[in-house]
Amino acid sequence: MFVDSSAFLAILGNTADAALLVEKIKGSRRQCKTSASVRLDVVMALAESRADTRGVSAEGIELATEIFDSLLQVLNVYEVAISPRIAADGCRLAARFGKLTDHTAQLPTETCLSLAAAESLRLPVLHCNLAIDQITEKEWAAWRAGD
Repeated sequence: MFVDSSAFLAILGNTADAALLVEKIKGSRRQCKTSASVRLDVVMALAESRADTRGVSAEGIELATEIFDSLLQVLNVYEVAISPRIAADGCRLAARFGKLTDHTAQLPTETCLSLAAAESLRLPVLHCNLAIDQITEKEWAAWRAGD
């Protein structure tokens, strides 16, 4: 399973779904994966949530990084690199389902990159992003086929 930033942020924010998400990750038969793009998204969201009126500080980023690293270790989630092919697929996803399109999902670029990483690994995505669910199986199949 591929863990999206929305799932990590739900866990860190202790939302109503947090325990279920942790259970799914820990109960996975295979080691779950995430990506460097998810790291950037989660660390920046954490740092911004703890920032004062002057904005995000280097110390805030360092603390957020430590929190994310600890979470990956506790949950035994492996972080994969983003290859040029994954980045290109992320661009294709953004062109079809991103914020600059007329698709109802209106996915942020970071989410498109995460989904591309999950697709390259042929893993289902663990997420709390309702926008992802707006993409139908037929639309996914067309995107995978390059239509």
